[in-house]
Amino acid sequence: MHTLTTGVAVITYNGLKYLPQQLDSICAQTRVPDHIAVSDDQSGDGTWEFLQEWAQRCPVRVTLIRNERQLGLIGNFEQAIGAVEADIVFTADQDDIWHADKVARLAQVFDTEPDVLLVHTDATLVDADDRDLGTTLLGELGLTDAERKAIAADRAFEVYCRRNVVTGATAAFRRSLLQVAHPLPRTMYHDTWLAFMAGGIGKVRLLDVPTIRYRQHGGNLVGMKKLGRIERLRHLWWAMNSNYRLSTEIGHIVDFRVDVHTRLAAQRTAPPEHLALAAEALAFARRRGSLPRNPLLRAGAVLQNTAARRYHRFSNRPWSDALRDVVNK
Repeated sequence: MHTLTTGVAVITYNGLKYLPQQLDSICAQTRVPDHIAVSDDQSGDGTWEFLQEWAQRCPVRVTLIRNERQLGLIGNFEQAIGAVEADIVFTADQDDIWHADKVARLAQVFDTEPDVLLVHTDATLVDADDRDLGTTLLGELGLTDAERKAIAADRAFEVYCRRNVVTGATAAFRRSLLQVAHPLPRTMYHDTWLAFMAGGIGKVRLLDVPTIRYRQHGGNLVGMKKLGRIERLRHLWWAMNSNYRLSTEIGHIVDFRVDVHTRLAAQRTAPPEHLALAAEALAFARRRGSLPRNPLLRAGAVLQNTAARRYHRFSNRPWSDALRDVVNK
């Protein structure tokens, strides 16, 4: 049986403080990757100079890219994954630490299940100094048993239509997925997009074990913020009692769901039920964006959507989102 090649896409931007430890953990894998591509987005802290020196001594074949102009998070990520020459693409942030068996664990799934397009895992949350925070990524996301079972039963797309549970730093995907996912839209984070595309046309696997130490610090571009019950209530109270409007947020959701539906509709391999689900999710987002301004009519429309379980199917926080839709105009 042909052993699939593996590669790692690393994106950097002023990441010198933590980058050496991350790169060391990638090179120390029990199944060493075949290629590492690093795309630097005009760092000014010595990151680029370090990468040039590191590439000379790295035991893995390395491709370094320095952007002539800043591309931003998604553009830099798109360039990095496009440069990886391997069957399986692992994505890496600049500040985490990989467990030594991460590549081996995920690659084994791809080796044995040819229909799987993307694999993701849990992560141990640590602070800036790599001290264990006593919790995990999926624990903080509140991944439910029902969601775990849905993903295991090849119904990941149903979960993603409600919320994203895939974090790119824990994930790997078949390079063939880029035939559908490229170009990456700018309407949502890249890991959300890849999860939607993989779940929309193929199978996704969740390995419910940590494979990285996911560093939380003030410089994270994307990270986790642990919210206790009191903080969650305060956040909801603020949303209900401020001048905060949902129009911008809903507009972003609509734009993203348009991209998902359009891209899937162009794929002959997308199951009809997934295309229908994407259309329903888009229609619900548009309903939220056009709720009546009259308080009674607005409440009635929200109740109708709640009774039809649209909030439960297409919203991460069904009850709080319904309440916000009633009180915010």
